[in-house]
Amino acid sequence: MAKGGDDSNPELTVAISGKRYNNGILEPKAIHLAKEVPYTLFLNDREILSISTLPSHLRELFIGFLVSEGVLRKREEIKECHVDHDSKLVRIELNVPRKRLAQVERKGMLTSGCAGGMVFSVQTASKPMQERREPMHIPSSSVLKRMHELDTFSGLYSITRGVHAAAVASTSETLATLEDLGRHNAIDKIVGYCFLNQIETQDKLLLTTGRITSEVLVKAARSCFPIVISRSSASALAVAMAKQSQIDVITYVRAGRFNYFPHGGTELTEE
Repeated sequence: MAKGGDDSNPELTVAISGKRYNNGILEPKAIHLAKEVPYTLFLNDREILSISTLPSHLRELFIGFLVSEGVLRKREEIKECHVDHDSKLVRIELNVPRKRLAQVERKGMLTSGCAGGMVFSVQTASKPMQERREPMHIPSSSVLKRMHELDTFSGLYSITRGVHAAAVASTSETLATLEDLGRHNAIDKIVGYCFLNQIETQDKLLLTTGRITSEVLVKAARSCFPIVISRSSASALAVAMAKQSQIDVITYVRAGRFNYFPHGGTELTEE
């Protein structure tokens, strides 16, 4: 069980004086921007990397990152998880084999942007993470409803227009929606949320507002999601990797339409 203090931080935006141009008039305006803060991860007392992130749900972010990288597999392997907002440090102690720890012992910096992620993890997801169960049956209407819920989520995006969101959902409801400056971080937060709350992912939908890249697919594969859904596009490499991992991909969910790449993870129904 993860331990540590409350890592909530309500001060997620900052108002900066600027000017707004509207219909030929330039006027002073306080513009709200999302905060971007680098936090450094110490894993078993060793400095691993820094992640520049929106300072919210940091336990979920860093635990999700370790799950996505294949380091963490069971909640019982977490001995301690502590977030210190003052020093911008996250300390996690795991009881895992040395071989797994070596997978992330490359000190570095992950930006909050959309190009974040580590190269070595892409290679590890080029094959199925485990044998899949029977395909999950998903009504087409559920895909549209769950993406509509993500698009209309009243989070920081409605204030700043500068963050991505990711969600975990069943066919009947959205279970959690979390935001970050980069789509990879937002997905890691969802991965960590599911891991810490023991949410079964093999019958859930993973939704994102960002593009589905190979790194996004890696995170889905590591967490055993049968499908990844986006209102945006997917890369050719991500779809190819999804086929190898038996993960279905849905893109461009907009105005009652979407693209569907079936690979055995799900079966769409007309309900």
